[in-house]
Amino acid sequence: MVFNDLFCLSHPQVHTLSLGAAKPQDFDEHLKTVELLEKAAEILPPILTRLELEAIATLGEEWVKTWHINLPTFAETPGQVNIYVILWLWNLAIAYDMLDYAKMRYNLLGSGDHWFPGNKADKIQELDLQDCLRHNPYADKIISLLTQAHQLLGGEAVQRLSQS
Repeated sequence: MVFNDLFCLSHPQVHTLSLGAAKPQDFDEHLKTVELLEKAAEILPPILTRLELEAIATLGEEWVKTWHINLPTFAETPGQVNIYVILWLWNLAIAYDMLDYAKMRYNLLGSGDHWFPGNKADKIQELDLQDCLRHNPYADKIISLLTQAHQLLGGEAVQRLSQS
């Protein structure tokens, strides 16, 4: 939690964190971040480097550095499939073994409203994505990866806590 809070708050555009504290003492863990804020520039780089190196070791350097290039937005994609988010979640699941997180987020697609827009890849075989992927270096692999991601992450639809 502390890393996540520190990472988020190290970005000037982030000024608020929403915390999922189930009991008052859960909040104490988040408060540890406050004393580290001034050292964020020192603390974060080695951790981020280790994370990147792990992703590269698992997924390959070329993929890690270029998978996102020229991906269409969900609004530009047939069926409004959120290709970027699906591949990002697949990367997290494979590189960092964040399967539960990736499943939960993936299954918000289609019901996440503006907080998590776009759709899953459940109907990917029915869609022609050739045109919208033409500028991505992995255009020939994306359909297969989206299919794999859906098989790995798919499940029952999840609603945001505010909607359940």
